[in-house]
Amino acid sequence: MRFTKLLLALVLCAVTAAAYGQSAREEIRTTPDKAGGVYYVYTYDSPASTPAPAGYEPFYISHYGRHGSRWLLRESEYTQTLKTFDDAARAGALSEFGQEVYRRLKLACADGQGRAGDLTPLGAEQHREIAERMFASCPQVFRSGARIDAQSTVVVRCVLSMAAFCDQLRKMNPSLVITRTANNRTTRYLNFFSVSANPELDAEYLDLLKSKAWKDAEENFRKSRMHPGRLMGLLFADAGFAAGIDQREVMEQLWALAVNEQDTRTGITFYDLFTPEELFAVWECVNYRFYNYRGPGPLNRGYAEHYATALLEDIIARADSALAAGTPAADLRFGHDGNLMPLVSLMRFGGCTAQVTDSDRIADAWQDYRISPMAANIQLIFYRKKGADDILVRMLHNEQEVRIPLASDTAPYYRWSDLKAYYLEQIARAKVPARQ
Repeated sequence: MRFTKLLLALVLCAVTAAAYGQSAREEIRTTPDKAGGVYYVYTYDSPASTPAPAGYEPFYISHYGRHGSRWLLRESEYTQTLKTFDDAARAGALSEFGQEVYRRLKLACADGQGRAGDLTPLGAEQHREIAERMFASCPQVFRSGARIDAQSTVVVRCVLSMAAFCDQLRKMNPSLVITRTANNRTTRYLNFFSVSANPELDAEYLDLLKSKAWKDAEENFRKSRMHPGRLMGLLFADAGFAAGIDQREVMEQLWALAVNEQDTRTGITFYDLFTPEELFAVWECVNYRFYNYRGPGPLNRGYAEHYATALLEDIIARADSALAAGTPAADLRFGHDGNLMPLVSLMRFGGCTAQVTDSDRIADAWQDYRISPMAANIQLIFYRKKGADDILVRMLHNEQEVRIPLASDTAPYYRWSDLKAYYLEQIARAKVPARQ
């Protein structure tokens, strides 16, 4: 058994390496929008689909989707950047190029004013398109009389993503009855890091980003990667002014505006501020943060996966309920990138589980733009065959088939009895870490 599991793990690593052969540096140089990480716009590339074994048809779908494209998350991401340039302009510290960037910055900030964290039109369109493809590939699930239940966190961009998704399903079958819910109960497992929904969250994890160990590790990593001198010299004619600001923070703020344009589609570009190496460097620092805070990184000591068990338990319970009912059904869930990241790690999706202690290896072991771009999603599609006792499940991550280190003679289709037992093992493994 140990040999079999080891062989599966090695095969999975080989498959993952073949699928993602380019280094992250090469990928970002080729596709600069990937430097956006979690701001990377959702991309559907018509991936290959393995036909179901003879006689098996889909009858139930369990889904979790991140909200679609949005404006920058916080109002301060606009106001703080603008204030730096306002101050520089008043001090006469901007270079000629800096003045041109300032002009663009005012336009971008005006576009984002009052919209921080909001779903963009593109974000809604992404969910309509995913819903349309889901319906087209599994029409048996969405026939009249099917039970369709949609749940969201209380965050407006998630609620609007749910609305866009459900509206598209109704457009394709107007007779569908879809229930929709968004409250603290649904938030409890859809956004398991929400303090208001989960007041018992461990203080050790909540305070992780404030801890000296975290701050020292992240600051050392940022210093080793981000070198803002060239960019500051390009923007500011007054070296004294540039010396008085947090240059790495300004560099990251401008990076955020640059990569967010793919989501807002304003036509205001900031990519010309950065060299390919600088774009990669800022992305690498942000990716490092997500990996260690929400992903499988060792700095979070397993807390991220532990809290993700609430969502995986909900997936299992609702699947069992749907199987017992026996009628076509779908459970649709809408949440956030920070919840999807530990979930796909807990579920052992290929390319999502790497645990590395060498920070130099993180970028090629785990990429946020691949794991949780805007509108990222997982789908568990359940199949049955008339007269057969077993239920098969095919899993998709961003609409691409997933293989996990679990033996199956029909992979990427897994027997639900085997898959459920495997995931119950993962839940048991992801216990609350012992305090240090």
